[in-house]
Amino acid sequence: MLKITVSHEHPGITFTLSGRLVGPWVQELRQCWLMTDMDDPRPCRVDLRDVSFIDEAGTRLLAQMSRKGVTIQASGCLTRAIVQSLDGTSVHKHG
Repeated sequence: MLKITVSHEHPGITFTLSGRLVGPWVQELRQCWLMTDMDDPRPCRVDLRDVSFIDEAGTRLLAQMSRKGVTIQASGCLTRAIVQSLDGTSVHKHG
């Protein structure tokens, strides 16, 4: 299960994720991001601090988002390691 909270704050948009970024939830995040990206040119950020697991499809989506300029916030050894492995990622470490 994954909870996605979208916050439209100055200076941009934050997707706060809670749970597991796996399976069908990867596509759900992709759809949220693509719909928001088309409607709002402001900077975008993904907050993974409450994510407990990311599968291969989730990692690929995060890599794609990172290449498009999305900033990824991560905490915890596993999540930070996954995010740091993304090519061209902008990572903000917390905790």
